[in-house]
Amino acid sequence: MADHGHDSERGPHRVTALAHGRPAAADRRTGTLLADPPPRLPGQPRPKVQPSGPTRPTGPTAAEKRAARAARAAGAPQRGGDRRGGRNPALDGVRALAVLCVLVFHMDLLPGGYLGVDVFFVLSGFLITGQLLAERDRTGGMSLTRFYLRRAYRLLPAFWLLALVGFTAVVLLGIGTAGERTEFLDSLAASALYLNNYFQVVRQSTGAGWLGHTWSLSLEEQFYLLWPLVLVALCRWPWLVRRLPVVLLGGVAGVALWRNVLVTSGAAGTRTYFALDTRADALLVGCALAAWLRAARRGAAGEDGAALRRRRRLDRVMAVLPVAGPAALALLAVATMTAPSGWGERSALLSRGGYTVIALLAGALILALEQAATTSWLFRALAARPLAWLGQVSYGFYLWHFPVVAHWGHGLTGALGRWPAVVAVGVISVALAAASYYLLERPIQRRRPAAGAGSGVDRGVAGDLLPGGDVRADAVEVVGDRVDRVGAEGKA
Repeated sequence: MADHGHDSERGPHRVTALAHGRPAAADRRTGTLLADPPPRLPGQPRPKVQPSGPTRPTGPTAAEKRAARAARAAGAPQRGGDRRGGRNPALDGVRALAVLCVLVFHMDLLPGGYLGVDVFFVLSGFLITGQLLAERDRTGGMSLTRFYLRRAYRLLPAFWLLALVGFTAVVLLGIGTAGERTEFLDSLAASALYLNNYFQVVRQSTGAGWLGHTWSLSLEEQFYLLWPLVLVALCRWPWLVRRLPVVLLGGVAGVALWRNVLVTSGAAGTRTYFALDTRADALLVGCALAAWLRAARRGAAGEDGAALRRRRRLDRVMAVLPVAGPAALALLAVATMTAPSGWGERSALLSRGGYTVIALLAGALILALEQAATTSWLFRALAARPLAWLGQVSYGFYLWHFPVVAHWGHGLTGALGRWPAVVAVGVISVALAAASYYLLERPIQRRRPAAGAGSGVDRGVAGDLLPGGDVRADAVEVVGDRVDRVGAEGKA
């Protein structure tokens, strides 16, 4: 997985530069193999060693110590997010669990499974913001053109494949009633304009069983359109950049308060659930998490008293993560089993602050996995290959599971039973997602125009190893596998 927004290049490169300047003993301690001289034969005179210059101290210099501390502050290699290519398979595992919860919810077996949408939203805010801030750190600015181009290449192909298949079935082949055809076309227009979430506010619709779940794609596309512009504006004021995590947490509180006002005034549950202005708190939690992690690492890399205090504060946070991460995951699991699945009085509790709490729990889990040692049991469990692979293809899984449930779920349940039907629907959805990923999404990613030489952002932020072993300078869209788990349907 890519770097999730933190500066992956600087840490490893500075460590490499440090290693090159170390004496042989230091290199041996770091595991670097050096060629030993050949053994002296019996009777052979001992070779004379000519001094090549002034000897160097065997210990690291003060500059090297500072470089090492900066590298550690930027994220040490044993951390979960700082792997080869920057990919964090544990976050893929989280994404896989979230999309499975959504599937089981749509099969009417997990009342709060729709809360997987909040996990997706927090992940999107975290990854997008981290990438944008990393680009700014490297280049001094943020290229909106490159950003929107990446989003288009990542999201549009799989979506339009689904839309084309649905159009062929409903309109060209005439499968379904005239009312279902009209419903599909209305939803297609709303989804193509990325307004399906507000279409759901006005009139809930399944899109004739094809597009009802694309409301979350619309909501995240609205975020992708607006947030980079807002972030560019915020970064014009250095004092705001320094306080960006606090500003974003203020935005979280503002959204939660606004949603509570709407609920108190009698707004419908669809209004508070589907609209961007009432669901942006989950996205902003992820944004604040990325901004805080960047500020904590950068602030801890110095030598003054303020940097020391930041390091100590960061260490205190890291010390509780081994407990906070599993606790957050457990509480999220309980929420998916107990949350209300309708629009009644109980669901108002979520609108009055429950969604914000869910987002904060998801943020704690993401931070724990992003900073966890790869040997921790939580990281290893969520980074298991089957889960990590499902997380990589989960965008397609989310897109295709909804029509599979809508058109085959009831029949499979009657024929097999409810839980075997869930397995069957999951297998069909995985097959369709894998076909979309390997036959459409990845080939298109390979053909996307590369960013300009020296841009640094995509190479540093994503740097993923694409199929065939070639590193694409703009490989951030394999980040798309994590960034764009945009789908997750709540109550459509």
